[in-house]
Amino acid sequence: MTSHLLTVVRSLCFSRDRTAELETFSDADWEALLPLCDRSHLTLPLGVRAIHRLPAWVRERIKRNLADNAMRHTRADTAYREIAAAFAARGVEYVVLKGFSQYPHYCSNLRYRPQYDLDIYCPPGAIQGALECVTGLGYTFFRRANSPMDHLPPLIRKTGWRPGTDYFDPEMPLTVELHFRFWDPETERFHPRPGEAFWARRISERYGSLEFPALSPDDRFSYAAWHLIRHLVRGDLRAYHVYEIAHFLDATATNDEWWSGWSRSRPSGVEALAFLLAREWFDCRLHPLADRLVELLPSPVHRWFEDFSFSPLTAWEHPNKDELFLHLSLVHGFRDRIHVLRRRLIPIRFQPPVLDAHVPSPSRGLRWKRGIFGVWFMAKRSIFHLRALFPVLRSAIRWHRALVRQPSRRLPRKLPSENAAR
Repeated sequence: MTSHLLTVVRSLCFSRDRTAELETFSDADWEALLPLCDRSHLTLPLGVRAIHRLPAWVRERIKRNLADNAMRHTRADTAYREIAAAFAARGVEYVVLKGFSQYPHYCSNLRYRPQYDLDIYCPPGAIQGALECVTGLGYTFFRRANSPMDHLPPLIRKTGWRPGTDYFDPEMPLTVELHFRFWDPETERFHPRPGEAFWARRISERYGSLEFPALSPDDRFSYAAWHLIRHLVRGDLRAYHVYEIAHFLDATATNDEWWSGWSRSRPSGVEALAFLLAREWFDCRLHPLADRLVELLPSPVHRWFEDFSFSPLTAWEHPNKDELFLHLSLVHGFRDRIHVLRRRLIPIRFQPPVLDAHVPSPSRGLRWKRGIFGVWFMAKRSIFHLRALFPVLRSAIRWHRALVRQPSRRLPRKLPSENAAR
């Protein structure tokens, strides 16, 4: 199955048309593969770019998904306008992260972009007012933060909706995430560069009749890359995170003016990690400045990509934590590396999602059901981490051997300086 999911990723590459490879799949292959496409958020791009290569029944299923997601987009628009009006009435300052601001460079049509939450950044002085506005609209926390984050715990409305197997159910309520910082250095133990200037450079954007505050295009791109790398080193990367960056890189590969302007925002090697992963997975073009930043990445990083670049894609089917070795190569200092190792190898802060979280007043039966589900979830996650231990040891030996080999190229041992792209 791993090879099939990789084929889907390759079919969405930007350098040439490889969608014909999808025609080799049997109906049984598609039945097993579609849930993985849903979880990796690749179903919609597959429908947009390769619908003509799919069996009739798969084609009809994804057409329904596209139509339902278009309805979800309308609901997201409505939910955002309601929150924006509450913020305006109270004078809360904020910017929209991702979401509407991803058009047009990160996706060709927002109606076909998967979106399950509204991400909003507020400066520290405004976060309490923003929270009061959102809770005043009927949203409430549905779980505690299970690890250090860059946002408050997600908020939802308890509408009574219950999830099924449809990732694109138009009735699925959106969650709201209120961000109070752009990066979590306490968890990641490395920092791309200070993000405080992002707020000062915010702008007003427009999508159709919708006007909203957003990060500047340069900062928006940097934040998208940081967001990808954060999910990568935490072991919960979705393929669509990489696809959006690849879409942007390919769309701007010949735009000298844009890249010259972005390079003045003092990029770092963290963005280059996202560039390299996007090129590996989706074979997108890179502007020469982006390619230069990739070449300046440390030799251990290039070694990791040579041996493990597709490991995050295969982790659902074959549990692994190969991204751990990339993370360790980005962290300096013994104590920081021990922190990363302990958190990834012996996780003690994960908690189960809340079953039927949108039910306002759970019955006694639902409370029992939640308890049983919690035990099942914890057992399942424990088994996953136990299953991953042997692959981690095996990959650690492989990683050690890769590092002691003669480097394939002479590269600096540190991340490129902030001025590298100038």
